[in-house]
Amino acid sequence: MTLYTARDGQTIKETIEFLISQGRAITVQLQGQVNSYASAIIKANYGGVHSRYGSGPHLVIGRLAPEDGNTSIKPGSHLVVKFLLTNTFCRFRTQYLGPRSDDPDSELVVSFPEAIELPERRRRNRNSDEIPEFISVVLKSTKGSEKEKKYELAVLDYSTQGVGLLVSEKDSELFEAVKEGDRLEDITLFAPQTVLKVDGTVRHKSKKPGEETEGCYVLGIQFDETLIDFSSP
Repeated sequence: MTLYTARDGQTIKETIEFLISQGRAITVQLQGQVNSYASAIIKANYGGVHSRYGSGPHLVIGRLAPEDGNTSIKPGSHLVVKFLLTNTFCRFRTQYLGPRSDDPDSELVVSFPEAIELPERRRRNRNSDEIPEFISVVLKSTKGSEKEKKYELAVLDYSTQGVGLLVSEKDSELFEAVKEGDRLEDITLFAPQTVLKVDGTVRHKSKKPGEETEGCYVLGIQFDETLIDFSSP
């Protein structure tokens, strides 16, 4: 999936909050090095609260794993942080400021990102400006298997009436199992700081063109109710 660079503060803030609320894992790589280390974003400070690193915005992340990452990283080190959103690796660049406290097992403080590379999505009509920007969708299905399975799919485009989803090759069994006209219940829509649950109907399915998405498919779902109804008082 094509990435675009988001530089507006609101999108960056919402993405960070989404990663925190969902407990998403991140990988941290020291710029110019090959090794990557596992961590997670624990807290975001958006400024105004004085800390040992000033009152500017910053992030608190967990200690790196394996442990040798915590000795390799030095204040001022430039880092590349990667995270997975619906089978797509996104990333941002940051700088290590130092430990959160004097405790030897302290969490780490990094600068707040000025930009984030995210999957490119399209809004299908003007009404979609009134609904959240969806990042991913989780579908539940028993078709093609005895047990219920969950599939997390990337959002290609969306509107108040429905959503277009990218089905990767690893989830092709879902694409093969569902048919146009099938009802899908308890669809979970994830957006930064927002989770919605809706029901809908499969309206179209097709192969995704392009070399970058070879082996992938598109699934179009129409919601039972327009999402504008969910935001009404």
